[in-house]
Amino acid sequence: MRARLTLSLAVITLAVLPGCAGQQPPHTAAVPASPTDAGAEVSEQDREWMRLIHQANLAEVQAGRLAQGKATTKQIKKVGETLVKDHTQLDIKVTKTAEQLGIDLPTSPSPEQYEMLDRIQSVSGQDFDQDFLSGMIKAHRQALNATKTEISKGSAQPVVSLAKEAASSLEKHLADLRKAQGGG
Repeated sequence: MRARLTLSLAVITLAVLPGCAGQQPPHTAAVPASPTDAGAEVSEQDREWMRLIHQANLAEVQAGRLAQGKATTKQIKKVGETLVKDHTQLDIKVTKTAEQLGIDLPTSPSPEQYEMLDRIQSVSGQDFDQDFLSGMIKAHRQALNATKTEISKGSAQPVVSLAKEAASSLEKHLADLRKAQGGG
């Protein structure tokens, strides 16, 4: 109820303030006032996937940045670049959808993700390459499994649609990571 009231007040404020400056109000029809207005009954499954994928995005962007600077091969550096770009774009959509549906997201990666990031931060050379690739393969497998569960068991259409979009990207990343690990 509090989130619905806060979002409603934000929409009203956005509609009124531009009018004070003699401008047209922004289009607010795309921002639902509540999850039910978006045709979505947000389940715990939906909330959990949104939290998990947001944390994965945060961790994978950080890991990708490390790979861009520390990897020993162009192929791994390129994978790192792809992770930064794709997970940043996905996370923009995740945070926007979460905001629209009143889902609170964590502000940092999970403790397990921090542990992996600390590990790859502390190594260099081929040790970095190996730890980065094995850590990212594991992380992408987990994210893909959770995403497939969301697709089959999620109830909020905006979240399920986002999971479907994320699945293809996660599958491509996993294939790229495996290829880099195999040296091919």
